[in-house]
Amino acid sequence: MMAMIEQWQKSGLRQKDFYQQHNIPAHVFYYWLKCFKKQQDGKVIKQLPKAGSFIKLQPLHIASVNNIEIRLPNGIQILFNSQVGVDYLKALTSQ
Repeated sequence: MMAMIEQWQKSGLRQKDFYQQHNIPAHVFYYWLKCFKKQQDGKVIKQLPKAGSFIKLQPLHIASVNNIEIRLPNGIQILFNSQVGVDYLKALTSQ
């Protein structure tokens, strides 16, 4: 069942299209997906994106924050020890 969920994730198909194409009953597919998610949540190390790719971050719904630390996969760290506006962070990361 785990292999089928991984195959679905790689397929790019909607869940319904995938389980219908593979003649899997909907309730069985969703049970497999629930088990798969529980297994993934239990793992300490999550799979990282490919090198050179970005993960979209959602800023908090506040005007500014103190003491921000950003750690990149290549070991670079960016520290802000004073207030930094969310707009500034957006501009910094969009370039």
